[in-house]
Amino acid sequence: MLRQGAFADAVRLITAAPTSYRNTQAAQRTLAAAHAQSGDLTSAQATIQRALMMWPPEPATRALAGRIALDQKFPERAFPHFEHLVQIAPTQMAFWRYLWDAASTPATSARALQLTESHAIDVSADVSIAWAVSRALAAQSRSAEAVELARHTFSRHRENAAAQWLWVKRLTDDAPLNALQALADNPLPPLTELTPDSVDSSLTVPENYPDESAINAWRERYRDGLAQLANAAPTTLNDDERLGLVRHTAFRLAYHGRNDLELQSGRGDWLAALMQPLTPSLAKRATDRGHRIRVAFASKHIRDCTVGQYFKHFFTGISAKNDEQIEVFIYACGQRDAFTDEVQASVAQLVHFEDDDQALLMMARAIAADAPDVLIYPEIGMEPIIEKLAAMRLAPLQCMLWGHPVTSGLPTIDVFFSAAALEPGNAQAHYRERLQVLPGLGTCYPRPPAPSALTRTQLRLPQNVPLAVCAQSPFKWSPQFTRAVGEILAQSPDARLVVFDSPAGNRSRLFDAYLDHFFAPLGLITQTRVIRLPQSARADFLAVLSVCDIALDSFGFSGGNTSLDALSVGLPIVTLPGEFMRGRQTFAMLNALSVKMSSALVANDVNGYVAISVRLLRDAEERASLRDEIATSAATLFEDPAPVATLREWLLNNAAKDASTAS
Repeated sequence: MLRQGAFADAVRLITAAPTSYRNTQAAQRTLAAAHAQSGDLTSAQATIQRALMMWPPEPATRALAGRIALDQKFPERAFPHFEHLVQIAPTQMAFWRYLWDAASTPATSARALQLTESHAIDVSADVSIAWAVSRALAAQSRSAEAVELARHTFSRHRENAAAQWLWVKRLTDDAPLNALQALADNPLPPLTELTPDSVDSSLTVPENYPDESAINAWRERYRDGLAQLANAAPTTLNDDERLGLVRHTAFRLAYHGRNDLELQSGRGDWLAALMQPLTPSLAKRATDRGHRIRVAFASKHIRDCTVGQYFKHFFTGISAKNDEQIEVFIYACGQRDAFTDEVQASVAQLVHFEDDDQALLMMARAIAADAPDVLIYPEIGMEPIIEKLAAMRLAPLQCMLWGHPVTSGLPTIDVFFSAAALEPGNAQAHYRERLQVLPGLGTCYPRPPAPSALTRTQLRLPQNVPLAVCAQSPFKWSPQFTRAVGEILAQSPDARLVVFDSPAGNRSRLFDAYLDHFFAPLGLITQTRVIRLPQSARADFLAVLSVCDIALDSFGFSGGNTSLDALSVGLPIVTLPGEFMRGRQTFAMLNALSVKMSSALVANDVNGYVAISVRLLRDAEERASLRDEIATSAATLFEDPAPVATLREWLLNNAAKDASTAS
């Protein structure tokens, strides 16, 4: 009956059977399976628990109990069942697949790896198991083994898209400096079908590169990937396939220090074509709104984070209480915290969606039904759900803020709000959207809290040693910047470099290897010249900045909130402004402070950057003078109301006109 789909009949027959039959593991197991297959997981769980109490549980009973727990999204309940089953039946590969599905914590993943290796399982025979094992190996800093497993799996399953993606993923994440050559030696076959794995394989780039030429080569590969995807038009995909096709954004492209307009536009056109069939119809504007402009924000960062802090006052300040001109609606998803609640209390409406498979369409339908005149995205390019939402036309006028400061490339975004102090003279050439600049730094950033009172000793930092700190994430360390940092250390033999550990332990080890690539030729030993500190609370992070001597700003994509934090505690930052606004944030902050700051800390080229840094590490008096100057003027960087007021005025003057003419 179960095979024929007659679940209700199976339940009825078993529950009506004599007690002697009904109260057996086999009967209860069958009953649990019937409940599970009909979608009643609660009854299935209760029934299988009765079967498990009939000691000893049979292997089939344990297997079903584990599968029901996985269906209920309780992997911790499933794991012990499959842990037992793989040991009594190690040749059953299905049990190993379920074991790895249930390995949802570092501890269970480590145990699953131990069992897999102790039984000498032929991991590469099954792509899904190979994926899980490779992740576990990488998490234990066994990157070479993870890469070799991926290579072997791909060699055995060359036409399998998941095996292809495993190969690319492990190379880009765990062997980025050699990934290009490895792919040349063992290339992917041409793309033949659109799947999430094939998209990821085509459009993935590493975080770090051995040199600038490698960046160019990866961008060319990305361009080829876009061309293949464009040729494989998604006309035959159903709605679920369209929704799940894109799992990653082009986030890492922005850190290459190149003009991303071409690549982003190619991606944007393809993504808009993909999402267009899923776009809901827009409701008519409600007549009871009168002349009020409805401004909507859609974001995954309406919480206490960098984007949230940058734009909180935009959410809460462009419309006053009982405002007769503008009303603000917010559509949020993902993590929610006290920040979210505070914003909700200040706007006309905030709807928060769970970050699950249904969130994208639910958000799209809610926005379309509320018919905003203007829809603003604070950060496009950081989260797939927001990028896909932005690829739809859900309002007559659609805009973006600079939470991820690079063009979206989407034909559905009309205006890019940037910052006047950050943009170069030819800035419009970097954007597909119409560029609109807000005054100053383009943000009303709140003053950071005071640092904690921790000393160098308490922070485990050496005394009487010049300390240069770089708080930027590894993906901001371009080859040119990393080489310059090495030169600074080579010319400052007493100095130490302070960096912060990644939350993922294996990422720190990989970053050390990246630093070694540039530092070793200069005679530098990374382990002795670089001090790693753990991630910490913000007040303690600010304390670290306050006891360091200078900060080194990354090239191409400079510090944003990290630079504001550093300046709030008086720390001098050496910077080299880039060609694009994302590389000019610290430059703009120093200009806003004073001419003295700009002339003392802004370099004209890489050699100048190294020279300024070396000089400051040697000259305590100059550092002290700069600290005093920064402390005196830093307040001008924070709580600037002008960008919010300018955005409100722009909306009042342009929203109705643009809403009627936007394509």
